[in-house]
Amino acid sequence: MINPLQTPLLYRVLTSLVAPVLPLWLRRRAKVGKEDGSRLQERYGRTDHMRPPGELIWLHGASVGETQMLRPLIDRLLEKPDRHILVTSGTTTSADLLDKQLPDRAIHQYLPVDTPRATARFVAYWFPTLAIFAESELWPNLIWTTERANVPLALVNARMSNASLHGWSRRKRMARSVIGAFNLILPADSKTAKGLSQLLDRSVPEIGSLKLDAPALAYSQDDHDGLRRWIGDRPAWLAASTHEAEENVILDLFQAVRAEKPDSVLIWLPRHPERGEALTKRTGGAQRSKGETPRPDQSVYVMDTMGEMGLALSLVDVCVLGGSFAPELMGHNPLEAARAGVPVITGPHLSSFADLFDAMAAAEAVIIVEPDALADAVLQGLDGQLSDQARTASDFAEQQSGVLDITVTRLEELIARRYMDPDDWGDTPS
Repeated sequence: MINPLQTPLLYRVLTSLVAPVLPLWLRRRAKVGKEDGSRLQERYGRTDHMRPPGELIWLHGASVGETQMLRPLIDRLLEKPDRHILVTSGTTTSADLLDKQLPDRAIHQYLPVDTPRATARFVAYWFPTLAIFAESELWPNLIWTTERANVPLALVNARMSNASLHGWSRRKRMARSVIGAFNLILPADSKTAKGLSQLLDRSVPEIGSLKLDAPALAYSQDDHDGLRRWIGDRPAWLAASTHEAEENVILDLFQAVRAEKPDSVLIWLPRHPERGEALTKRTGGAQRSKGETPRPDQSVYVMDTMGEMGLALSLVDVCVLGGSFAPELMGHNPLEAARAGVPVITGPHLSSFADLFDAMAAAEAVIIVEPDALADAVLQGLDGQLSDQARTASDFAEQQSGVLDITVTRLEELIARRYMDPDDWGDTPS
């Protein structure tokens, strides 16, 4: 079987051939809520928005996690008053959240499908001053079209798994055509930096993760006060960013904790909000997305809403961080809880943030346990026995700064280079 990612020419030919059937595919997705039916034209590179005059910086993130990571970067780039921002993503959840969050002079659009015609239409219309892609969201036609338009390309917070790096290494011609098109690559971890250096045959130094340099999460004080009245003096713990594959682990944990502390309450914030209804039925709790306020006799509140991790963390004594209790999972960022001063307990499957968790474990700033040891760890947190760990984690989080400043500086340098004669550019930055 021929892999369409084997060569650039084959990829372009195949994506051109499938283009006529994409409208049917997108309409089917819209029927099941995976696309916004009222905005399908954006998936073909068309829009009703006028392009603002002057500098337009385009940032792309795949979904909620990536676009939320870009928020502080967007704010910094908008410090120049005459500059505008275009943010693209591919999911309805990220679009809904960004539509509520984006500041003035920032626009959200859905990413065009990766066909030669749709990407050419998109780039020609928006013609950005700089294109910034986040993490590992790489669409070949879109990248090549942007490169041909002489728009500088940056890959920020670059993160790739071992499997992804291995896959690209088997297709070096394609990798060098796609990843090599970036004028600036800023890896988030040493594994990605080393892998990309070998792949591109040039030095790509690690600078660290933008997720480590994020501010403490904000929340509504009114919402906090209302839920605080429900909790009262009861001990409270959080199951955060959990996946369906580990829900039984959390349910068993809930029963074990209740057996020791019958008055304890659980706030459950699933990674994917669509799991909220099932979790509410299984626990007998209240469901936030339906506007329900938990009754005094309820011990579970399912916060199946986006962008409310800060609120959840403000209410609890300890956080169990999901995405880590099943072999197919790879962990989530623990620094949000650490910055909130909440003890962090997580599982053993942490490959996406291996460097970070290794450093935190060495500093005794996180507790990593197997599922059978979870209950004891949570009970220690509810008894106040993890306060030293919480302080250490908070201090550790405060030390993870500077990545955002470095990223902004390098991006501004790349913008400035655009206005220079290419013959004066010198070496391509990495």
